Amino acid sequence: MSPADQPTAKPPPGLPEKAEDLVVRMLKARLVRGGISTTRPEWYFQVERTDPQPQPAGWQVRVRTWRHWSDARVHLDADGGEVMHRCVDRLAEPPTDARLSQEEALRAAAGAMEIPRDARLSGFGHEPFADGGYQVARLEWEHYIKDVRVDGDYLWVQIHPITRRLVAYGLKWRKLK
Repeated sequence: MSPADQPTAKPPPGLPEKAEDLVVRMLKARLVRGGISTTRPEWYFQVERTDPQPQPAGWQVRVRTWRHWSDARVHLDADGGEVMHRCVDRLAEPPTDARLSQEEALRAAAGAMEIPRDARLSGFGHEPFADGGYQVARLEWEHYIKDVRVDGDYLWVQIHPITRRLVAYGLKWRKLK
């Protein structure tokens, strides 16, 4: 931009605050559209505004955003490094007491991950995920080889009943001869 193109006046008073407010309102609206009602939107996103910069048509304020939706945990096998447990808390949102049938939960699980061929379903139910009304479906499998149960091997998954997303799973599945 040439010096002749730069605005000569100072930026309008309150311009950085107005830009930040616009971005915050937009991000809050996205939370609402996603089914997340909160009085603390700062738990879901943060913003940081920059000083106004001159532009040929006026002023520009950049607003940086970053998000912290929730905690995620992954446990790895110490020997081989395989994922043994994974959980992403935000995938349990929105809070619900809805329930899935066993068949619906099985379809959702099969669509989200590969269920081992030698797995036998051993449990199905619904359980609270966290405080505040979170409810998830839970499926459990045991490992069998030639009709003999492999002691200690398991697979379990937790599925959100509305979104059908895999919230968490645990797996210990040894390859035996």
